Order: sequence, then C-alpha cells, then structure tokens
Amino acid sequence: MALNIIKMRDLYESRTKQSNGRFRFLTEMRHGLGLCDSEGNDYRDIAGNRQLRERHLRPENFSLAELAEAIVGPTWRSLFNPDSKELGRYTVARSLVEAGGDRRALTEAAGIGVDPTAFLNINTFTSVVGGLVEVKILEAFKNPAFIGDRLAPAEPTKLNGQKIIGVNRIGDRGRKRLPGEAHTRAQFNERWVLTPETRENALAVDIYKETVFFDLTGDILNVAASVGEELGYRRELEILSLIIGGTNTFNYNGTAYNTYSSSLNSIGYFNDFSNPLTDWTSLQADILKFARMQDPYTGKRLLIVPNTILVNPAKVATANLIVGATATERRTAGASTQATASTLNVSVTPSNPYSGQFEVLSSPLLEQMCTTAAADGGLALSQANADEYWWMMEAGKSFRYMQNYPLSVAQSAPNQYEMLDKGIVATYFANERGIPSVWSPWHIVRNTN
Repeated sequence: MALNIIKMRDLYESRTKQSNGRFRFLTEMRHGLGLCDSEGNDYRDIAGNRQLRERHLRPENFSLAELAEAIVGPTWRSLFNPDSKELGRYTVARSLVEAGGDRRALTEAAGIGVDPTAFLNINTFTSVVGGLVEVKILEAFKNPAFIGDRLAPAEPTKLNGQKIIGVNRIGDRGRKRLPGEAHTRAQFNERWVLTPETRENALAVDIYKETVFFDLTGDILNVAASVGEELGYRRELEILSLIIGGTNTFNYNGTAYNTYSSSLNSIGYFNDFSNPLTDWTSLQADILKFARMQDPYTGKRLLIVPNTILVNPAKVATANLIVGATATERRTAGASTQATASTLNVSVTPSNPYSGQFEVLSSPLLEQMCTTAAADGGLALSQANADEYWWMMEAGKSFRYMQNYPLSVAQSAPNQYEMLDKGIVATYFANERGIPSVWSPWHIVRNTN
C-alpha cells in the first residue's frame, strides 16, 4: 500500500505532538517495512543477522520528494534545491548542538537563525530514507540464489582469528567392570582448529540534494540494491572458494593441512578421489568414504550422516535424477559381457537406496570459482573438468563463517565541509566482517572425473 503526502503528513504531525513522537513515527515506518517489531527491536536470527519479516510497506511505495514534503514541510524545495545554501545552515546548526554548543545559536547566531525543530525534521526524513535503503540492501544481500549460509553457517565471534577448542574422543575405555573394581577414568586431550583472520567488506550510498529535489527515488533504490548484492556476492565467492578447495586454511593443532586429501593422511581423512557422478553407485562410493573416516586421536570410526550434494550447473539434472529415482534396476549376465550373455538377469526394485537422504544444491558462482585462476581463489579447471566436480557433505559441519558482526547499515549526516560542498544530504554505510573457515574435512568428500 502507498502512503500519499496528506496521510503521511497527518501521521507525522500527530506523532510529533506526542511524547517521543518522532521515534514512534520512525518505529512505525520501520515496522511497516519489516525491519523491526512494533517496539523498535530489529529482527535478527540466532546468529545476529538482520532479517526482513512480514511487511505492508515497500520502498517502491515511497517517493523521496513526497517524503520530504510530508516530513520537512513546504520549505523542503528551498532546502534541497541544488543551488540553495539553506541545508548548509541547518547542518552548521546541527554541528553546533552536537558539539555541545549553546542551543540559542540555532535561533540567534548570525547567519544561522533556524527553527530548533527544523533539523529534527530533516533527521527524521533522512532516517526514513535510511530505512528504505536498508531494506533494499538486505533484500539483495539475502539473495535466494546464494547458498553460502547453508554450507557455512554463521558462527558469531569477537575475535580476529582464534583457536576453536574441542575435546578429543575418550577412546576405547568403556570396558567391562568386575565387582569391586574402580571405574576406568575418561582422559580428555585438547585439540583445536585455528581459524584465519577476519576481514571487512564495506560500501556506502550517498544521497544528494539533487536526488531528493528531482525525485530520483528509483535510482537510489537501485544503487542500494547494488550495494547489498555486491557485498553478498563477494561473501559468497569467498565461501565457495573455501568449499571447493581453491583456498586452504585448515589448521589442526598448529599444523596446516589441505582441505582435501587424495590419500589417508596422518589425521584420518581421505576425501578427494575420482568418482564421476553417474548413478547410485557414485553415491555409495562416497558414503563408504565417510564410513571409513577416522578420529585423529583415537583412530575410531566417525559416525557421519551426509545429507547434501553440491554440483556444478551441468550436473544438476543428473544429480536430481539419481536422488529422485523411484525405481532401481540392476542387470547381471552369465557371460563376461551383456552382449554375449546366454542369460540375462534383471532385478527391479520399486525404490531408491538413497531416497530422501540428500538435498541437491548448485550455483553459477560455484562453476565460476572452479574455472577461476588459482591466484584468485579458484581451481583453474577447464569448463569440461569443472562440470565433473561434485561434493557430498553433512552440511554445516565442515565449514563455518566466523562472523564478527553481520551486515549493518549506519547513517551519517553531512557535518563536514567536503560533504556540504558536494551537496550530500546523508550517507548510508553498509558493512559486514567475518571470514569462512574449515572446521572438519571429515564431513565432506570432493569427487573429480
């Protein structure tokens, strides 16, 4: 639903007559946009990531010019006119107040002399616009085509690279106890994984006086969406680079290892081998790999239940046909080849040995990273070879996204000469900080041609 100028103006004026009215107005706008609840608390998931929930307002329902007229009032044209210096006067006044200056400067100082509530209206306007920008950034950042969060769930952390402390398995100590004997004691031994240092990805959106005056609402919303898409895109590539093995950061107890090993290594995993994706036997070969994974301390078999298959786009149909098959046919011959067999035995089972066990995931960016140069985090494969690569895993166990802080959007008003000189009304900064990390290569197998 769209709010016209009259309705918006009536709502704003009614709220400003109430205690803490401007905050209530902003909360109602943000709640309508799906950014927060009715009390102003931002919607977040368990890892602290911002979420968009049910909403009855959308950024496309608004016009910057109409918002300015409804909130700032009839003088908005003189304030946002590109040739006007009025906005600079209000900005100077704001700076004086924020610097702890005398509030009388707002009405008495030569060259300023403004209504004390005027810049509050401007702040309210830029905050509402900030909500529109934030929604478009979040929408693009959470593009459904991105699969990184499903493969490397966010792990909140306050550290810039850290030891993830774990406890080794006890070992073969749960033995028969005779009457009167002391219980065998469980002995714990420290083990840890070292995660890489985090990094920050950031972009900003500037709102110019011209943007408001000429009502370039669509342009600013498109820019905001581009910011969210770029930040999400960069994060997705970093996660996929780690998953495919283009980037190797696994460090176990102070020793670096490649994520994938083509033979059983000293810490008990062999998760990289030639296994083309052809039929259910390809899945069985991977499941046998998981069954033979060993705990690095005790040598005992690990109990892994793979549930996800990751493929390049060329193998999506093949993977779905295999896991979605409703019948399995097995043929055996009495002679060395079927063509010369005197007898042919055909058994048909009305089921699939792995029905319902796997989710198939794919992404064009996965293929991109497989063919990207090694220097840029890819595998430098030819297109034909990249098509044949696929992975089986227990999703969420092998990789985590070490997140210092989730995507956030902050607003800054123009209180510096450079910003005033450029005619900037407000700037919105979007940033997120984290890094994908390897936690358990035992829970993933890479398959090549």
